[in-house]
Amino acid sequence: MPKPRKVSQRKVRRRILILCEGAKTEPIYFAGIKTDKTLDHQLTGLRIEIFDTIYNTGMELVKQAVQLKKEAVKDQNPYDSIWVVVDLDGYAKHPQAFQMAKQYKINMVFSAISFEYWFLLHFGKFNIPFKRSREVESYLREKNFYRGYKKSHQHYEQLKGKTYRAIENAKWLREQINYDKEIPYYKYNPFTNVDELVEYLLQL
Repeated sequence: MPKPRKVSQRKVRRRILILCEGAKTEPIYFAGIKTDKTLDHQLTGLRIEIFDTIYNTGMELVKQAVQLKKEAVKDQNPYDSIWVVVDLDGYAKHPQAFQMAKQYKINMVFSAISFEYWFLLHFGKFNIPFKRSREVESYLREKNFYRGYKKSHQHYEQLKGKTYRAIENAKWLREQINYDKEIPYYKYNPFTNVDELVEYLLQL
């Protein structure tokens, strides 16, 4: 009687696509997670692609995500998940972007007023609405939370010791603002769900 063939236990590499609205802050942050040597055992089975895009508005990014998703399926190498990272500051077509993302099952990561609010939550529980991203940046510096903050910093490397604290604080914030899943993210300020993407990556 022939011996049963052994089934390979090797994990299939998962493919994650992240498209960011910002040209520096967001892609540098997620690249930091991707290259963190202490996470090798967790991320070794992943291909995290942080797409270098010329677009910087939510609608354009979602359209590009849809195109890349279709191309990946056509090439028989689909993404396991696709994430588009945007914020509230300076952009007015969020309803259209969110509707298209929902239609094509693309995850939206949103911050109000800006991605820097995610950084602020590394330092404590805050429920402060800001009108401009520069206000959050000034608050980070002036309160001595993140002295010398610059968009080009290696933010993940500098803040990673507080990552799980930020995740808990982001969840706390959504409770404080009575977040309702039926109401679009862009209706809230303050708001962030960056923690959902970060936690997703750290738990894979």
